[in-house]
Amino acid sequence: MASITDRLGTNEIILLDGGVSTELLKRGVPLDANVWSGLTTKSHPDQVLEVHEDYIRAGSEVITANTYSTARHVLESINLGHEAKALNLRSVQIAKQARDNAADGEVWIAGSMSSMPPLQGDHQAVLDEHARASYQELAEVLAEAGVDLIIAEMMRDIENATMVIEAAVSTGLPVWIGYSTMMAEDGIDVKSLRWKDTNHADTTHDFSTLVKTLSPLGGAAAGIMHTRVGDIEPALAVLGKHWSGPKLAYAETGKSIPPEWSFEEICSPEDYAGEIDGWVKNHGVQIVGGCCGTGPEHIRAIKEHLLNG
Repeated sequence: MASITDRLGTNEIILLDGGVSTELLKRGVPLDANVWSGLTTKSHPDQVLEVHEDYIRAGSEVITANTYSTARHVLESINLGHEAKALNLRSVQIAKQARDNAADGEVWIAGSMSSMPPLQGDHQAVLDEHARASYQELAEVLAEAGVDLIIAEMMRDIENATMVIEAAVSTGLPVWIGYSTMMAEDGIDVKSLRWKDTNHADTTHDFSTLVKTLSPLGGAAAGIMHTRVGDIEPALAVLGKHWSGPKLAYAETGKSIPPEWSFEEICSPEDYAGEIDGWVKNHGVQIVGGCCGTGPEHIRAIKEHLLNG
């Protein structure tokens, strides 16, 4: 099988999967109030396998292992930090099994690393050396498990994002960086997605500042994810001023009601596939897929749209 770097170099569109956590929720799998989908590999492995398989059958060429919220310091919030390595190894194993079961072409496995803290914590910026070691451990476990690349997801605050990206890059694997953004109140400026800092205050970065600060850390591709559909293009315009490499884009749709997700007012698969046209044609996006709220039906619609477009 060719490497994902080789595929990226062809300038062809690469189709990711959609949301894993929210797809599990849609299928009746409960999500934890602190660690989101982090325990589903352990509690509902068959359903995790099924979600991966369904994305592959829908056309995904890259599927994301269920490791978004399984860093040791996050699992410690529910006294399961000691299971971090085994849980992450198992998550990658399930993704590989799904590939073996369902793929009839090339499919690559991405390990997910995010800056997500325990959801019920009083702040969302974990800045100590224990967190740094936790991110490093996760990156090394993903590499040991045999992922083809790492996606640094929901990069929104400089401090945590720096630790995540540095850990991911240190493995030598290709790293794709996914920034999460929102529009400022003026409807013009682009900001990073809001989080609570160590003083419990809502905080955000100017998106240009975030990209300029983090881009020198490395990465094989960068783009916008876990961002509202309508906010993707403005963010891509800003990204393009500071990043000249391959670009990715995968939006969220619906609404977060932690630890649940509202599937009301979901962007339809057909409308979502149509939105991607603008991302590709206007901003040169090469890697597309979906985030929270999207499912295999969105990926299938994107594939059909691309084939017919």
